[in-house]
Amino acid sequence: MIDLPKSKLHCRIDHDDEDTLIQGYIDAANEQIRAHLDREVISTEAERKNESDLIDNSALDAARLLFVGHLYMNREATTQAVSELPLGYWSLIQPYRIMGV
Repeated sequence: MIDLPKSKLHCRIDHDDEDTLIQGYIDAANEQIRAHLDREVISTEAERKNESDLIDNSALDAARLLFVGHLYMNREATTQAVSELPLGYWSLIQPYRIMGV
Protein backbone atom coordinates (compact mmCIF):
# COMPACT_ATOMS: atom_id res chain seq x y z
CA MET A 1 0.00 0.00 0.00
CA ILE A 2 1.12 3.52 -0.62
CA ASP A 3 1.00 6.27 1.97
CA LEU A 4 0.68 10.04 1.93
CA PRO A 5 4.44 10.84 1.91
CA LYS A 6 5.09 8.47 -1.01
CA SER A 7 2.14 9.90 -2.95
CA LYS A 8 3.31 13.46 -2.36
CA LEU A 9 6.81 12.53 -3.53
CA HIS A 10 5.34 10.95 -6.67
CA CYS A 11 3.31 14.10 -7.38
CA ARG A 12 6.25 16.37 -6.47
CA ILE A 13 4.30 18.11 -3.73
CA ASP A 14 6.35 19.70 -0.94
CA HIS A 15 3.60 21.35 1.10
CA ASP A 16 0.87 20.08 3.43
CA ASP A 17 -2.00 22.21 2.13
CA GLU A 18 -3.62 19.41 0.13
CA ASP A 19 -2.95 16.40 2.37
CA THR A 20 -6.65 15.69 2.92
CA LEU A 21 -7.30 15.84 -0.82
CA ILE A 22 -4.38 13.55 -1.64
CA GLN A 23 -5.41 11.06 1.05
CA GLY A 24 -8.84 10.95 -0.60
CA TYR A 25 -7.14 10.14 -3.91
CA ILE A 26 -5.19 7.32 -2.21
CA ASP A 27 -8.42 5.91 -0.80
CA ALA A 28 -10.07 6.17 -4.23
CA ALA A 29 -7.09 4.40 -5.85
CA ASN A 30 -7.44 1.51 -3.40
CA GLU A 31 -11.17 1.22 -4.08
CA GLN A 32 -10.77 1.39 -7.84
CA ILE A 33 -8.04 -1.23 -7.93
CA ARG A 34 -10.27 -3.60 -5.98
CA ALA A 35 -13.14 -2.86 -8.37
CA HIS A 36 -11.05 -3.17 -11.54
CA LEU A 37 -9.50 -6.43 -10.37
CA ASP A 38 -12.81 -7.82 -9.10
CA ARG A 39 -11.00 -9.29 -6.13
CA GLU A 40 -9.86 -8.38 -2.65
CA VAL A 41 -6.32 -7.11 -2.13
CA ILE A 42 -4.82 -8.32 1.14
CA SER A 43 -1.59 -7.55 2.98
CA THR A 44 -0.59 -11.02 4.14
CA GLU A 45 -1.42 -14.66 3.48
CA ALA A 46 -3.00 -14.86 6.95
CA GLU A 47 -5.76 -12.47 5.75
CA ARG A 48 -6.79 -14.76 2.88
CA LYS A 49 -10.50 -15.62 3.02
CA ASN A 50 -11.01 -16.68 -0.59
CA GLU A 51 -8.90 -18.35 -3.21
CA SER A 52 -9.15 -15.25 -5.38
CA ASP A 53 -7.73 -12.85 -2.75
CA LEU A 54 -4.54 -11.18 -4.00
CA ILE A 55 -1.57 -10.29 -1.83
CA ASP A 56 -0.60 -6.66 -2.39
CA ASN A 57 2.54 -6.05 -4.44
CA SER A 58 4.75 -3.37 -5.94
CA ALA A 59 2.95 -3.40 -9.31
CA LEU A 60 -0.29 -2.47 -7.58
CA ASP A 61 1.55 0.25 -5.65
CA ALA A 62 2.84 1.69 -8.92
CA ALA A 63 -0.70 1.60 -10.34
CA ARG A 64 -1.97 3.39 -7.22
CA LEU A 65 0.64 6.11 -7.66
CA LEU A 66 -0.33 6.58 -11.31
CA PHE A 67 -3.99 6.79 -10.28
CA VAL A 68 -3.27 9.36 -7.54
CA GLY A 69 -1.09 11.41 -9.90
CA HIS A 70 -3.79 11.33 -12.55
CA LEU A 71 -6.47 12.53 -10.14
CA TYR A 72 -4.18 15.24 -8.77
CA MET A 73 -3.38 16.59 -12.24
CA ASN A 74 -6.92 16.22 -13.66
CA ARG A 75 -9.22 17.56 -10.97
CA GLU A 76 -12.16 18.36 -13.20
CA ALA A 77 -13.82 16.65 -16.12
CA THR A 78 -13.77 18.82 -19.19
CA THR A 79 -15.27 18.50 -22.63
CA GLN A 80 -12.23 19.93 -24.39
CA ALA A 81 -9.51 17.55 -23.26
CA VAL A 82 -10.79 14.37 -21.72
CA SER A 83 -7.99 12.65 -19.86
CA GLU A 84 -8.44 8.96 -19.13
CA LEU A 85 -6.41 6.84 -16.74
CA PRO A 86 -2.83 6.34 -17.91
CA LEU A 87 -2.15 3.22 -19.98
CA GLY A 88 0.53 2.28 -17.46
CA TYR A 89 -2.18 1.88 -14.81
CA TRP A 90 -4.01 -0.69 -16.92
CA SER A 91 -0.77 -2.45 -17.88
CA LEU A 92 0.16 -2.83 -14.21
CA ILE A 93 -3.17 -4.28 -13.05
CA GLN A 94 -4.09 -6.37 -16.12
CA PRO A 95 -2.12 -9.49 -15.09
CA TYR A 96 -4.08 -9.63 -11.82
CA ARG A 97 -7.60 -9.19 -13.21
CA ILE A 98 -10.04 -12.05 -13.07
CA MET A 99 -11.37 -12.43 -16.58
CA GLY A 100 -14.58 -14.30 -17.23
CA VAL A 101 -14.90 -16.54 -20.24
